[in-house]
Amino acid sequence: MMIDIINAIWGIDSNTSDLDKFTGYEHLYDKFDTYTKEVYYANPEQTIQEVYDLYRSVNLVPITYFSEEGLRKELKHFKRRGYNHVTENVQGLGNNAGASIGRFLFPNMMTAEPKGRGSNSLRDRFLDERKLKRAIRICFEFRDSNKLVYPMALRTALELVTGENVTNFKAQHARSIVEQLCPAIWGRVYDYSMGYGGRLLGVSSSNMNYTYIGTDPNTETFAYLQYLNELLGSSGVGNELYCETSQDFQPEDIDCAFSSPPYFNLEKYSDEPTQCMVQFSNLDEWFDGYAVQTMQNIYNGLNTGGIFATNIADYKTYGQKEPILVVDRWIETAETLGFKHTNTIKMLLNTRPGVGNERKEGRQKWEGIYVFKK
Repeated sequence: MMIDIINAIWGIDSNTSDLDKFTGYEHLYDKFDTYTKEVYYANPEQTIQEVYDLYRSVNLVPITYFSEEGLRKELKHFKRRGYNHVTENVQGLGNNAGASIGRFLFPNMMTAEPKGRGSNSLRDRFLDERKLKRAIRICFEFRDSNKLVYPMALRTALELVTGENVTNFKAQHARSIVEQLCPAIWGRVYDYSMGYGGRLLGVSSSNMNYTYIGTDPNTETFAYLQYLNELLGSSGVGNELYCETSQDFQPEDIDCAFSSPPYFNLEKYSDEPTQCMVQFSNLDEWFDGYAVQTMQNIYNGLNTGGIFATNIADYKTYGQKEPILVVDRWIETAETLGFKHTNTIKMLLNTRPGVGNERKEGRQKWEGIYVFKK
């Protein structure tokens, strides 16, 4: 069973917990509660060592784990939750509901390599003594609430240690954005780069009863996507998932195409020959081989008046001073193929917490959802 495969990857066995939703550290919560700021500042190094030893006694990556029944319950709860709608072409921050499902169901997200930094995943940071101790220090010195060193607090701190993180598209954002782009009930929505299931979950949970069509060539990721679709139950019935590249797959009779495609060499997901970083050696090749072919297939498959939208941004890889510019070229390429750029939705992003990073009015960080019409 897929749940057994996923549990084995995470190091979960039948003795870990009998709960439907757990961290594996529940038996240590009372002990964690004794570590206050006062205790920490009385002897910082000893306190960090003691907390470190507690985590090593279990040695599970600090995320939320689920039984299969727990997953089904969590998915039903997600569908009932409220969410922010797109307002005046702005997608607000909203909530991060569904993120814990993705972290657990897609363990390979923890081994993907961000921005050319090699192995620097959440799992790698947790298993590194220096980085784990640094994260514990962050918990004490920058958190103001109680439960200072609980697993979820530590996970957040680990994400702040040494750089970038491979992230999943927020499922609630996917639901609200697609409802904005495709207001027709029973619409057919094509996701040309499924990734770690955020859009599959969001679109399938909409009350608009969409049919979700998706492609992704990563064989391991695809197996987890199939499992997620199975867990969605009636919400996943009728969805069409294909383990193919978007440059080879020809969708048919679609009303809306929306995704957040791989940014050429921003993140390495696997060494399979179908991966963009493996297929294309430079940005020109990526545009000609991936972007143009994908857009042409979408144009051919869209119904008249259909919508094509992309979440994409200019970016830098590790150690690079100048950004790699893709947005303007993406828009120009789409318009050359016959699309009309009609508007841009600003998707607000969480700012990185820490010293000197206080959120300032009028300086919100955002990425664009670039919307085109056939």
